Amino acid sequence: MTAYNKSRHLVYLSLVLIILFTDGCEKDEISGNVVYDPNLASELYSKSIDTLTFSSYEYIFEINLYRDFFATFPARKNHPLIAVAYLVNIDSLAVSKDLTIVRLYVINSSLIWITSLKEGNGYLPEFKLERINVEGPEWDTGIYIDAILEVKSIMTMKTYFLISRHQYIERTE
Repeated sequence: MTAYNKSRHLVYLSLVLIILFTDGCEKDEISGNVVYDPNLASELYSKSIDTLTFSSYEYIFEINLYRDFFATFPARKNHPLIAVAYLVNIDSLAVSKDLTIVRLYVINSSLIWITSLKEGNGYLPEFKLERINVEGPEWDTGIYIDAILEVKSIMTMKTYFLISRHQYIERTE
């Protein structure tokens, strides 16, 4: 075997090992940050409202929080918190195209999970705007938290904070 062929084989072997050991590993990271910040929690509570009036329509924030413990094959090591957030026009009219969801804050005492959200994949009526995150912290189930949704007007760049209080973290299995 020539030196060229040996080095080629080593490169291929290295690539195979890298692929095996990086793609096959589960990631323990969460999406977003979990911070301990009582001052931020207090500030978020003071800025938050239950109902947003925007362009003569009223909006509320609804959220489903759960951790999925269904048996899978292969078995999962982690069971992160899943958040499904909805901006809802309570007049059952289409959500304004001028509103966008910026960020989610989930407050567990003074711990705050701060994260961005992705578009949901389910069909929803046009009066609901859905965003999800499936990579949250592994907090206990059966507890109550508060969630705050940061919403921004694209036209005015004004930011609003909608709160959904006393939300239960479910356990599905």
